[in-house]
This record gives sequence, C-alpha cells and structure tokens, in this order.
Amino acid sequence: MNHDIRTILYACGLGEGCEATLAHAINLANRLGARLLVLSVIDDQRERSLIDLPAHVPQQGLDQYHDDRAKRARAHIEAQVAAFYAVRSDDAPTRPITELIVHEGDDVPQAILDEAERGSADLILMASRGEGLLAGLLFGSVAQEVLRRTRKPLLLVPVES
Repeated sequence: MNHDIRTILYACGLGEGCEATLAHAINLANRLGARLLVLSVIDDQRERSLIDLPAHVPQQGLDQYHDDRAKRARAHIEAQVAAFYAVRSDDAPTRPITELIVHEGDDVPQAILDEAERGSADLILMASRGEGLLAGLLFGSVAQEVLRRTRKPLLLVPVES
C-alpha cells in the first residue's frame, strides 16, 4: 500500500474559520508537493424553489438563479485564495490548487467522498467545529459522517465557531 500524498481534497465550507483552514490546506500541499483540489458543497435548493416561488417564474429563471448561487460560492472561494496569496506575496508560495469545484447537493458527505474518488485524492482535509460528541450524535456532523464512510486518510483542522 502506497502512503504518498500526491493529491489533497480540501472540502471547505463558506462560513467563519474557513480562511484559516484554507491556509492549512495550501501550506500542507506545498510542504508535500501535492496538488490541491478545493471543493465546496452548497445545499440543493431546486426542489424547495419549485415550492416557494410562484408558478409564473419560468424554469430558465430558476436555472439561472441556481447557476448564479454556484458562481457566487466559487467567487467567494477564489477571493479567499487571492487574499491568502496577497498577504504572503513576500514568501511567493507555490500555488498547489489545481481545481476549484462547487457542487450542489443534499448529501454533503457523499459529495465529498465522490469527489475524493473522482480526483484520486490521497487525503481529505476538512474543518471541524468540534461541537462535541453529543451534538454530533444528535444533529450529525459532516466530518463524522465522512470519517465513518471513507477508507482514505482524513485530516480535521479545528476552527472556532
């Protein structure tokens, strides 16, 4: 079994603390000489929008709304990446990010696992809010579910909520 880490999948959220986790992911990829895939999974609102919006809204308008949500999520991640490099311009770190992926779906853990397989990731890196065992048992945790389902190494970076 080969334990070389050539590809890291950073499954990122769009909330607080993700900038610090992005920095960890980039620094780790640079130290290992690995490529970095950045994935954000946004919730799928297509079915809900069919119920919530008036019937006279054309399907093309709904599709455009959902495409725009994905573009905004991607722009948010791109801004975080640009900010990371802007404050480190003196260091001139290499740029290991090879792909930014925004996926729309309801099963976030499965989307992460699918992308890890598709991208041949050797390591999955995620932020963890560390909400405790009880909260994880009651409400579920994406990190706990990925850990339960994956056969790949998983690195959790603690962030403050």
